[in-house]
Order: sequence, then C-alpha cells, then structure tokens
Amino acid sequence: MTTLLIVFLVLGAIATALFFAGYTHGTIAAMRSHNDQTVEVDDSKDIQRYGWPVALAVLAAATIIGLMGVAPAFIYVAPVLTIVTAAVNGIAFFAEDRFDRGS
Repeated sequence: MTTLLIVFLVLGAIATALFFAGYTHGTIAAMRSHNDQTVEVDDSKDIQRYGWPVALAVLAAATIIGLMGVAPAFIYVAPVLTIVTAAVNGIAFFAEDRFDRGS
C-alpha cells in the first residue's frame, strides 16, 4: 500500500468514527426533545446564515471536479473533500447544541 492510500484510510476511519459519534449524539438528542412541547424552532434566518457557505461549498466542489479534467493531480482532492465532508457533518451534530443556545 502506498503512503497516500494509508493516509486516506486513516483519515477516512477517523471521519467515519466522528460522523457516527455525532449521528448517535444527534439521534439521542432528537429522541429526548421529541415530546418536549417547550421547544421552539426559529429557522427563518437559516438561509441568511448558511446560504453563502453552502453556495461557496458547491462552487468549490464544482471547481475541483472541473480541475480534475484539466490536471490529474486534482483527482486526489476528491477523496479529501469526501472525508472532510463526513467529518464536518459529524462535528455539526455536536455543534448543534451550541447553536440551539444561541452562542
């Protein structure tokens, strides 16, 4: 196995563990708050808060996909983007508690 493959496998395993830990945390939190009648959800400003980062992420991904056709070295960026996406999704499950408190 090459060093790059080993690095991708290790990072993928870490990202997978982080994602599943975050998913478990989020699922347990959702089950606890399911019957809580005092929970109020205000998602009216979500598009203002998350619209630009989402648009930039889509633009970055499209750029990387386009660059893969021009320079073969960019083929290695796709697995990194996938691994980072899984890790950030896992982190988002943990960060949700902080966003719910408004800090």
